[in-house]
Amino acid sequence: MILPPLRRTAADARTVATVAHDGQVDKGGRPYIEHLARVAAGVLGLSEGCPFWSDLERDEALQAAWLYDVVEDTSYGFGDLAKEGFSDNVLTSVAMLTKPGGRVTYAAWINNIAKVGTLRATLVKLADLEDNSDPGRLALLPPETRERLHLKYEPAKAILRAAAAAKGWLGSPTTVEGSGPR
Repeated sequence: MILPPLRRTAADARTVATVAHDGQVDKGGRPYIEHLARVAAGVLGLSEGCPFWSDLERDEALQAAWLYDVVEDTSYGFGDLAKEGFSDNVLTSVAMLTKPGGRVTYAAWINNIAKVGTLRATLVKLADLEDNSDPGRLALLPPETRERLHLKYEPAKAILRAAAAAKGWLGSPTTVEGSGPR
């Protein structure tokens, strides 16, 4: 075989996410796709701490960053993403990042990602939380909501940073402890 099999790219994932999340807004009233774009940019920055990743691994992390909320927050399911041609690696990351149903607490879910999630999924969730806890975004929310989210996200970010390091992540020069991408 001369050419590799056709595969989906981060640009394809961005297209699917844009269509799937059309009309959705975040807690601040902004188009939801803007959050996903910041998460993808955050993953790209965090991936600097993964010099051992191939271009494919980095691209699959970006795909997961664009798609991680599609199954949870839209009418698209895993079957739809598989039909679109996304790899098992990307689908596995999306599955790890989709909140489980039932009575699983947020802390238990974060701990599960930290324990059994891939480095790819761990960094996507960390980038998501970095964006969700950005002071500029939090400033748009009522003080009691800001405090509740701070108490929720800061311990989760610490758990995910430690888990990422245990999985080989070397850290990233584009992030500073307790802040989002610079």
